[in-house]
Amino acid sequence: MIASALLAVTVAFPRPGQTLPPVAASYMSGAVPRGVTNLVVQGKPVEIYRTGGWVTMVDLAEGENEVEIVADGVATNVVVMVERKPKPKLDAEGNPLPPPPPKVYEKLAYAADEAQTPPAGKSPAEVLVVIDPGHGGPKDTGAVSPHGFFEKDANLALARDVKAALVALGYRVEMTRESDVAVPLYDRARGACEKRADAFISIHHNATACDKDPRIVRYTAVYKWNDIGASLAAAINARMGGVLEGDIPNNGVMHANFAVTRNPQVPSCLVETDFITTPEGEEAIWNPARRRRIAAAIADGFADWASQSVP
Repeated sequence: MIASALLAVTVAFPRPGQTLPPVAASYMSGAVPRGVTNLVVQGKPVEIYRTGGWVTMVDLAEGENEVEIVADGVATNVVVMVERKPKPKLDAEGNPLPPPPPKVYEKLAYAADEAQTPPAGKSPAEVLVVIDPGHGGPKDTGAVSPHGFFEKDANLALARDVKAALVALGYRVEMTRESDVAVPLYDRARGACEKRADAFISIHHNATACDKDPRIVRYTAVYKWNDIGASLAAAINARMGGVLEGDIPNNGVMHANFAVTRNPQVPSCLVETDFITTPEGEEAIWNPARRRRIAAAIADGFADWASQSVP
């Protein structure tokens, strides 16, 4: 049973009994204790990284899948349920119905329709930045690393460093959470709008989709929704890409319909600094010196934008 085998291997994804959408293959990750020199998943050897983390892809079929993991001679069985593909919807004559129209993403309901005046010309002490450590609380952990670390904790650690770097530059900073508490998604940017903050920056760490191999998907990026968010994102990405050059690929500024970025009032962006689902990313994320370099780059990028030294 899995309870007795957890000492041998910690399975981070999929969770035992987890239900996935219909997929042909899914990644699994976990960690092995010191001294384990071999790991076998579904009869195939799996590489163990220096950190003790591992990642592999497993073929799955619709219905119940029992995945066997053997570490140091101890077997762990994980059951993963894959949802059956729904039958296509038909009209009265038995013909397939057309696909639904694409979803229209609307702005935050409480955000004003007009962009605030940019902070150029203000002194740092007059500029307010809201930093949002993504996820939080007992239920919203975010992504999970091979060793079982939660994204919510990595987000908070980096956000604290970003706050310290911005304060050192003289800016006023508020956080949407200062500890491991739950903050409703659509409340995260509310304070930034109500206080007419000059910018809103959400801090996250990325995760691979269940059918993608984390060993080959790793990059950093900054996401925006509109033009005022794009200029902020570009400034931050330029600095962050510079300090991470040669360490991890940079995908630049990307468009996304994230709830926290759909803000026509306050310039907003979401920063994804690394992938927590791969062992290399997990190790890098918990490197304090690297984290402080990234935090300083985010702060410097914000300062570039606030002074309008970049477009």
